[in-house]
Amino acid sequence: MEALLKRIDRHLVQPSMGLLPPLSPMEFSGDIERILVIRPGGLGDALLLLPSLVVLHGAYPHAELVVLAEPRNAQAFSLLPFSCRVVNYTRMDRLLALFMEPPFDVVIDTEQWYGLSALVARFMKGTFKVGFDTSERKCCFHRNIDYSHHEYEVEAFFRLFQPVGVKAPEWWPFVPFQGNVPFYLQPSPVRDGKGRPAIFTGASHLSRRWGKENFLEVVRFLAGDGWKVAVVGGYGEKDDGEYMASSFPDGKVLDCTGSTSLRETVGALSSCSLLITADSSVMHLAWLLRVPTLSLFGPGILEKWAPRGPGHMAVKLDMPCSPCTRFGTVPPCPHDYACMRDLTPEMVVEALRDFMASLEG
Repeated sequence: MEALLKRIDRHLVQPSMGLLPPLSPMEFSGDIERILVIRPGGLGDALLLLPSLVVLHGAYPHAELVVLAEPRNAQAFSLLPFSCRVVNYTRMDRLLALFMEPPFDVVIDTEQWYGLSALVARFMKGTFKVGFDTSERKCCFHRNIDYSHHEYEVEAFFRLFQPVGVKAPEWWPFVPFQGNVPFYLQPSPVRDGKGRPAIFTGASHLSRRWGKENFLEVVRFLAGDGWKVAVVGGYGEKDDGEYMASSFPDGKVLDCTGSTSLRETVGALSSCSLLITADSSVMHLAWLLRVPTLSLFGPGILEKWAPRGPGHMAVKLDMPCSPCTRFGTVPPCPHDYACMRDLTPEMVVEALRDFMASLEG
């Protein structure tokens, strides 16, 4: 379904959007009783949207919030500390039913590039519509918000919500691990050396994956240093988890992969002392849980996606062609994604030593 929607967007939706007259610019005014937030795409973007939704709810606690999402990211919204209605973006009957509902006071399209969600926003019954000004989609909104590839995505989402009077709260930029920051999912996990380091071997795109053999070498280092290690993830990482656990029959590796829900991954990860991962949705989940992360970046834009704060470190090779990802699309690589392939376990272990020392200090 994801590939089909992207083809429809590329070949039909975006070429036709240039024929639409732009909506007249306007400022928001009035009360808010119904809000529609559109969030297609992957799980990682949805997780990074959660802080803005928490702040939005704080500003309008009595407003009805409807989120138009896809099955692959819908679980993210179950982590919110309040209830909202999630509608399946890919079910035509559910989408058409939404068009028949009473008007929304505010429609916010959080998609960064593709045009289909912008068309949904434009033709949805609503008073005030906001979205990013990328591509031809800017004709669909009363307020267009500029978008930069070098701005942390959480901050970009905060700016997207500003036209309805929602601003970045006083705790942002936050100091990780200090204070009760409202959007964090639960209290800080153990960080006194008793928690397990965690490994996540997956990533949404093959170009971002580092490989189970490389991760295994990192586990060998941690096990040799006296640590017990947890391997976290869903069904996509189950084979990797079983492989690593079987490589250490003495119980040094706990296989926590194969979870059927995001909340199960939250439970496994929240008791860990740190996470070693490639650029992935679980990396963003760890950030929300206040679990320190050592993240491995290749084609992805570090400034845009790497977790923020002194409790996080990113490892990246200095290559002239990296990063190459734009709006979630990774172009074919003539170098076989050497930005990840040439990142050696020795490099990562060296960075991990420094990272763990900084956490202890």
